Amino acid sequence: MAAIRKLALAGVLAFCLQRSVSASTDMDFIVNSMYQSGKGGKQVYDGSGDQSLTLFEPVVYINSQIDHDTSVFGSAVFDVLSSASAKAFDSGTGASRGGTGGDGEGEGGGEGLFQGWQTRVGAEAGCSERKGSWAFTPTAGVSHELSYNSLHGGLNVQKFLAEDNFVLAAGFFHYSDEANPWDIQKGKFAGFQSKTTNSANASATQILDERSIVLAGLSFTRQSGFLEGTRNTVSTGTVTQRASEQLPDSREKWTANVRYVRSLSEKLAFHLDYRYYTDTWNIRAHTWEPSLAWSFSDEAGTLKLGYRRYSQTAARYYADAFPAMKPYMTSDSDLAGFSADEVSAQLALAPEGEPGRTAWEYGGTLLYYKRSDGLSVAVAQASLTAKF
Repeated sequence: MAAIRKLALAGVLAFCLQRSVSASTDMDFIVNSMYQSGKGGKQVYDGSGDQSLTLFEPVVYINSQIDHDTSVFGSAVFDVLSSASAKAFDSGTGASRGGTGGDGEGEGGGEGLFQGWQTRVGAEAGCSERKGSWAFTPTAGVSHELSYNSLHGGLNVQKFLAEDNFVLAAGFFHYSDEANPWDIQKGKFAGFQSKTTNSANASATQILDERSIVLAGLSFTRQSGFLEGTRNTVSTGTVTQRASEQLPDSREKWTANVRYVRSLSEKLAFHLDYRYYTDTWNIRAHTWEPSLAWSFSDEAGTLKLGYRRYSQTAARYYADAFPAMKPYMTSDSDLAGFSADEVSAQLALAPEGEPGRTAWEYGGTLLYYKRSDGLSVAVAQASLTAKF
């Protein structure tokens, strides 16, 4: 399986690198840091609800402009995170040092520099090719952690009309994943099980006038196979009486979204996004996201201030606890009914560089997110881009 994934990723790169010409290359190095706190996690193994989590995530993005019509891009990511609920799980099950040869729930065998931390590595590559009024963007990627693996690929197509003032887009993406869940009754990992996701989307973008633009889109996603969390549990009585989460082996999702952008002045623009989501598990969700973007230093810098309001109903299979076993049952806090508020600030600075020398760009994001169930997340991100 690993060899097949490497070949699939190499195939996309080979397709994108058919020509050997001088390229303009940008390399982005981004460091994400996140802290999460909350006591409302009903799915946590020991019943404590502790969802505290610390994450560090360095990411490298590379984009190479082969010529006017062709670009190649790729990214690599390495996550390390420490989770209170994961530690409780490992302590209670012995998963990180059990009879699986030290392959625990993403614990990397529990040895070395990241002892006690979960790890994940991933990579993605693709290219964009413009042919007349058409643009084609194939992509492929892989992701690996000890209890979850993912291979995905897709194609996005754009059609430019009315002197590029009207754009139609459509895409299809396929994910072939596998998860290794923990069987709480048997006290061991159940073995890797497959999960398949197919997603299609379509959108239209129209420039209304010299100061405004609007986008509208639709998407459909179908998932099948193992859809539970690899270690999610539910309470079936006392705190010590817990069972593995059980969910249907299929799920269909629909989304509709619209975006409106209006220039308020030469340096200030207003953005408004709305998204509606519904699925066959009975979740209905609304997202509102207004923001303001301000340019400064002769457009070398940009500051964006945003607010996001999100609300959803609970999945039909959700309950805080189950007095008796049911065919389907989950206490995953992500599938509960809740509302959430988020505020963010993004800064980007790209001073003009000297001709023939590497140009540097700087950026950063601060974000705070809070749910009605008590979960809160603080995110800090810094980026450094070299153009050569």
